[in-house]
Amino acid sequence: MADALNTSRLIRSRLAKLRPVGMAFGLALVLLLFLKHQSLAQLFAGIALFLLGMRYLEDGFRAFSGGALERWLAISTDRLWKSLTFGTVSTALVQSSSLVTLFSIAFLSAGLISLTAGIGIVFGANLGTTTGAWLIALIGLKVDLAQVGMPLLVLGVLFERNSAARWRGTGQVLLGIGLLFLGIDLMKLGFDGMQQIFDLSAYSVGGWQGMLLYALLGILATVLMQSSHATLMITLAALASGQLEYTNALAMAVGANLGTTVTAVLAALGANNAGRQLAVAHILFNLVTGVVALSVLPVLAQLVDTLAGWLSIAAESYTLKLALFHTLFNLLGLALMLPLIPVLVRLLTRLLPPPSEPVNEELADRPRSHALYLDGAAQLHAGSAVRVLQQELAHLAATSRQVIASALYLPGSFRQDMTRERDPGEALAVPPLTEREDADVLYHQHIKGIYADIVDFIGHLDCELLPEQQQALMDVNLAARDLVESVKAAKHLQTNLRKHLESPRQAMRDGYRQLREQGMLLLSDQARREAESLSGAADRQQSADYLDQEQLFRSQFEQRLQQQLRAGELDGWQATSLINDLHYLLEISSNLRAAHDMIYTRAALTEAA
Repeated sequence: MADALNTSRLIRSRLAKLRPVGMAFGLALVLLLFLKHQSLAQLFAGIALFLLGMRYLEDGFRAFSGGALERWLAISTDRLWKSLTFGTVSTALVQSSSLVTLFSIAFLSAGLISLTAGIGIVFGANLGTTTGAWLIALIGLKVDLAQVGMPLLVLGVLFERNSAARWRGTGQVLLGIGLLFLGIDLMKLGFDGMQQIFDLSAYSVGGWQGMLLYALLGILATVLMQSSHATLMITLAALASGQLEYTNALAMAVGANLGTTVTAVLAALGANNAGRQLAVAHILFNLVTGVVALSVLPVLAQLVDTLAGWLSIAAESYTLKLALFHTLFNLLGLALMLPLIPVLVRLLTRLLPPPSEPVNEELADRPRSHALYLDGAAQLHAGSAVRVLQQELAHLAATSRQVIASALYLPGSFRQDMTRERDPGEALAVPPLTEREDADVLYHQHIKGIYADIVDFIGHLDCELLPEQQQALMDVNLAARDLVESVKAAKHLQTNLRKHLESPRQAMRDGYRQLREQGMLLLSDQARREAESLSGAADRQQSADYLDQEQLFRSQFEQRLQQQLRAGELDGWQATSLINDLHYLLEISSNLRAAHDMIYTRAALTEAA
């Protein structure tokens, strides 16, 4: 996981270094075009406004994510046909299959949806992209969209300045739609005027060479603009103005779909294995659909002509026929891939298994631990981010218990299964020197790495948060800190334990044996509370029972120390060491219980809200 995150950041840093050179070159080229050819300037300005509108539209819809979204997801994705419908409708609303794909990867990484549901959403998103082509072909190229877009821009600016997330999101959606409309209008004007400069249709290429060339152009345009909708808009505008041949436009539409796989590849770099599973499914769908569509393109074109006649679409209405073709080949992809979903799920699960918590392994035998569940895809959506953070806290809690058990020199059999009931007559043996692990080394090797990943993840979180989600993030911070503090207290306790575990004084040996036994009870109680997933009332009752037992142990331990002092079995120096370490053990208990309540009790309340 950490390697994937580091790779993603390395790629971004290298691209950031190249960006100034690319921006300078692009700016000089655009200025030159603006000065020499107004039509080209209008075309590029239209593309820029279209892409800016897409960004505002995406940001606006992100502002509407919240606690209800998770419940809606659960209802909308419990069947494959529902997942397909969800993906189609959501893409039709936000007009961005890339955004829906990224959110699906985030939802799957957070465990909000199953892999089958995620694949259904992504497949449906591909079908949802066809709605944009139909809207542009039916309305966008025939209506003066600038007249509709300008009032939307005014309203969008007014709403976007509001501090409330919902109003600001509404403003961003209106701004996005307004900019999309202006962009479409400018692109249409740009292509209409380009005939005065040169005729692109004169450079059309027929046959398989032309098909592959324009498919490659569609891929390249989508990769550069990170939007298949923008590529389709350019294709439709060029087709409507006569600058692009119909058969070349069909190949370019297929290339636009293939180009969206790059977004999935980039998302997979920062995702966990669950996210990568969905990214691979998305790539396979587009590759299979694109290759099959290109191989039977003449047949599909003939089928489009036949269907166009049935739908009373004129033979010269190439923009409508392109929209029909776009829908047809995406339906072809669904027909090819839907029967293979069960096989695909099994294959992806085998090749990219979900992360498993290595809580039953010896910590010293493993390399430095890192987060299991945190990935860049989950940072796109507040609900997903909160969910994966709660999962990572559970991982940190399990690892912390392992480190504390090692710090107390508890037996390996206990560390393998902390929920196992211990025989009351079973003696707590002293491990040999070769099996005693240093708590400070284990802390730096395992706890600090996971904690650092949690802090880094929260620090890079960049999405709109509802009040309950902000509270959940505060809870995550507090719980992680409590777990770290519990391990630090165990480090301090181990300092004296190491010195006195085999003390010549029987009272010292007995005192530290009792502290170790109480620590064993504490860790066992925490592990069972987590494993049993008790209801709120039952969990609180079990916690109260343990606290009563802990108070009794503390009272008896302190009374025993007083008796041993009076009997001369201990001196003041030795007694204070035992008292200090008793308080370290109580601190471990307090922090572990506080973290447990944050992880499970408040998480349950958040989900129920």
